[in-house]
Amino acid sequence: MRLRYLLCSVLVPFIFACTEPNNSPDTPEGPETAVITAANEISVEEGQTVQIEATTNSSAPITYESADPSLATVSETGLVTGVKSGRTYITLAVAEVEGKFTAAQKNIELAVTAAPAPEIKNGDTVVSTNANVEKFLTDIHYETHDYSSTSLLTWASENDVRVCPGNSDWPQEYTIRWASDPSATGIVATVSEPTRDWTYTPNPEENFVTITNLLPNTHYTYRVTADGGKVLTEGEFDVTGKLHQLSFRTRIRNVRDLGGWKTSDGKTVKYRMVYRGGRLESSYFSKVGKAAIQTEGIKAQLDLRGHTSSGNQEYMNREDSPLYPIWGDEFAFCSPSIEEGYSQMLRDDKEKTRQCMQFIFDCVDANKPVYFHCSLGRDRTGTVAMLTLGILGVPEGDISQEYEITQFAPHGYATSEGEKTKMTRIADYKGAASVIWGYAGEGTFQEGVNAYLLEIGISQADIDKFKQNMLQ
Repeated sequence: MRLRYLLCSVLVPFIFACTEPNNSPDTPEGPETAVITAANEISVEEGQTVQIEATTNSSAPITYESADPSLATVSETGLVTGVKSGRTYITLAVAEVEGKFTAAQKNIELAVTAAPAPEIKNGDTVVSTNANVEKFLTDIHYETHDYSSTSLLTWASENDVRVCPGNSDWPQEYTIRWASDPSATGIVATVSEPTRDWTYTPNPEENFVTITNLLPNTHYTYRVTADGGKVLTEGEFDVTGKLHQLSFRTRIRNVRDLGGWKTSDGKTVKYRMVYRGGRLESSYFSKVGKAAIQTEGIKAQLDLRGHTSSGNQEYMNREDSPLYPIWGDEFAFCSPSIEEGYSQMLRDDKEKTRQCMQFIFDCVDANKPVYFHCSLGRDRTGTVAMLTLGILGVPEGDISQEYEITQFAPHGYATSEGEKTKMTRIADYKGAASVIWGYAGEGTFQEGVNAYLLEIGISQADIDKFKQNMLQ
């Protein structure tokens, strides 16, 4: 009995010692792994917002950061705002909670889609010009023969508009919509103005088309039909605007019509005869772009680029131009190869300047709307535009404002490599205009251009004919 008691007194404590939990500080418990739960991808339209729905098991709050705030911003609560179309990502993160939770991070892919264009409805009146450019032309007026300042940067800052370079060189877009009809096939939308029709074919899954390049001060009708002649919608609308900008749905930028400007004697420069813009390259053209140029009716190209211009094509024949396949033998082409614009072009390249102006005059007289450009569509192009509008009698102050519109174009058109901004009235433009004012003496800017053109070899008969063809 005594032996049994002794054995129990020895073994029982040993057994209990083996079964107790090990609370030794040598094996501490680690912090819990933090996890962020959220969608892998979201999308938002330009100008719209979307809330990120996210949770975490951590006691630390979730923070949010946009990889590219120029495309999208995000608030401290995860509200995403689309700025402009593109793709970026939003980073969600939680910090480490010492001894309790690890740090964690998650990237959400974000697609910012273009905002849908406003819908045109029967009886509407819409503006064709880009809203920023329209406001600039409405708010600002320059006196002639005054280059002491420019209002562009101050105006842009006050109105929160991006310029130098900008992103407003394309015209307004609109949509025409109709009720979805699963049975409708072969849908075609026709938008008509007095002299031409524009046709659009929607994507099979869409019940709308996007239209642009509308001509200011013009009445339009539209009709959307399906196979069998079924009418899905129809109506009419009017267009206003101070400038006829164009988009060829390609990489060609900074394109605008010289028509619509008022002359000092109350006449108006005709639309769709002379256009200015950025460089034309075959690689820039798409099927849609070619169709837009064909409908617009541009049948001549004046390439002002010189030997050192980027993408120079001065040695090409007209058959090498991207416009030639559209028009064939109807197409006219000229490439005098000019290195510099402004006063140097007017003083040192008089013969080549004569070729440029004679080509424009001849094309207009042959009813071949002409598109002239250099590389950016700014300097050499701006000098030719100054002469063209000047001989028609557009006030010189308005010509200088027309030149500043180039600053609404993006980098590569408003500015070139190495430039941050390019001011106009107070820099190079001043030199070119001063040359012409020197020819004017006590007369008008138009008289100065007339005297200059006569000196370089343009006949007065051709000058008068050009004015007759271009003014109404």
